[in-house]
Amino acid sequence: MAAPIGIVGSGAVGRALAAHVVASGRHVVVCNSRSPVTLDSVVENLGPKASALETSAVAAADLVVLAVPWHMVVPLLEQLPPWHGRILVDATAQASHLRLPQPHDLGGLSSSEVVQASAAGARVVKAFCTLPASVLALPPASAAGRRVMFLSGDDAEARSAVSSLIDDIGYAAVDLGSLSTGSALQQPGGPLAGLDLRLPHDAVIE
Repeated sequence: MAAPIGIVGSGAVGRALAAHVVASGRHVVVCNSRSPVTLDSVVENLGPKASALETSAVAAADLVVLAVPWHMVVPLLEQLPPWHGRILVDATAQASHLRLPQPHDLGGLSSSEVVQASAAGARVVKAFCTLPASVLALPPASAAGRRVMFLSGDDAEARSAVSSLIDDIGYAAVDLGSLSTGSALQQPGGPLAGLDLRLPHDAVIE
C-alpha cells in the first residue's frame, strides 16, 4: 500500500486536494492549527481513506502538501523538525487582495525559495498553486481533457514523485524545471497564475 499523503492545512485548497487524493485510492492525513477532533466532519466527508492527526504527525509523511495561508508559512515551518530529504509540496500563494507580502518584498526570492529556506532539509516542489480553490475542487479531468497542473523544483526525483501524484489524481503534470524559475512563473503576478488549461487525454508531455 502506498504511503499516505500528508496535507498541512484544512482550508479550501487542502480539502480539495485531500478529496482528489482519496478519490485516486490513496490515503491522506490532514491537520489544521487547532486539533484533530475539529476535523471530524472533514474526515467523515472524505471517507475511510482519510484521517486527522496532529500537525507534527502529518508533517512526518514522506510527501507533505503545505496548504496554509501565506502569513502562517514561515512560523509553522520553523516549528517543525528537520525534513531529512522528505518532499514538501508548496501549494501556498501570496494573495495581494489580502494585503500579504508580494514577491518584491522577499529579498529577490520567489515564495517557494522562502519556503525552502524555512524547511530545513526538505526537497521543495511548487505545485497546486495556480488554480483558485473553487477550480481545484472541480474534477481534474472531464471529456474535454485533463486540467494542467504545473510543478517546479530543484530535485529531479522529488519532481518525478510529485508529477506521479499529479497524474494519479487526474491532472496533467507539466514540469517547469527549477524552483526559482518555476515558482516565479506560478506565484501571483506570474504568467501562469490563474490559468485553467486542459490537455487532451491522449496528449504526451515531453
